[in-house]
Amino acid sequence: MINIKNCEIKDLYKIKRSDYEKLYITLISAFRKYPKMLYAFPDDDDRIPAIEATIRYYGAYDLRYGSGFSLDNKVNEACIIVHSDDMKYTFMRHLLSGSYSRKYRAAMRKLSRPNQVKRLRLFDELDRLEATVDIPRPHIYLDFLGVDEAHQHQGRGRKLMNAVCDYADKVKLPIMLFTNTEEDIKFYNSLGFRIIGVTSSEEFGFTNTYLLYDPK
Repeated sequence: MINIKNCEIKDLYKIKRSDYEKLYITLISAFRKYPKMLYAFPDDDDRIPAIEATIRYYGAYDLRYGSGFSLDNKVNEACIIVHSDDMKYTFMRHLLSGSYSRKYRAAMRKLSRPNQVKRLRLFDELDRLEATVDIPRPHIYLDFLGVDEAHQHQGRGRKLMNAVCDYADKVKLPIMLFTNTEEDIKFYNSLGFRIIGVTSSEEFGFTNTYLLYDPK
C-alpha cells in the first residue's frame, strides 16, 4: 500500500501539526456556503458551528491517517488526501486521531440538541448513499479541497490539484472525491476527472456527484 501519511508532493507544502489551526480556519471559510450544509442549516448561527464541527472532526481523522497539502506555509488553500484502505471510520480510530477535541466539542455546544442530531444524521446519510456507488479500490480519497474566501478565484485550487494529480500519476492510483455543486463538477472535469456516480438525498435536498481521476 502506498504510504500517503509519509508522502511528499513536488511543489506543494506539506502541512505540519503546527499548521492545523490555519488549515481548519481556511476550510471553515471555504465551506461557509456549501450547498449541502446550507440546505440543512440555513441559519448562519447554526451552519457555521456545524461546518466547524464537521471539519475539525473529519479533518483530525484525515490528518492522522493521511496528509494535508497547501501551496505554502500560509495555508490559504488546502486539501487532505487519504489512502482508501485507511478510510475505516470507527469510534476508536476517531478517538485516537483527536476528532473529539476541545474545539470540536465547543463547536458542537453552539448547536441545539436537534441540530446536533441533524448533523449526525446528515453524515450517516452520506455514508449510506456512498455505499450505493461502485467506487474502485484502492484509490486516493481527496477530502476538503478549499480556498479561503479572500483568496478564491486566483487559480490556487487548480495549482494545488494539478500537483496532486501529478502525484497520482506517479504512484498509479486513481483519485476519488465527491461534490454537490455544478461549478465544482466543471472544475474537476477540466482536470481530467470523470463522473462515476450520482446520488440524491430526499431528506436533505442535495445531490452528490462522485468523480474519479484515472492516473496516466
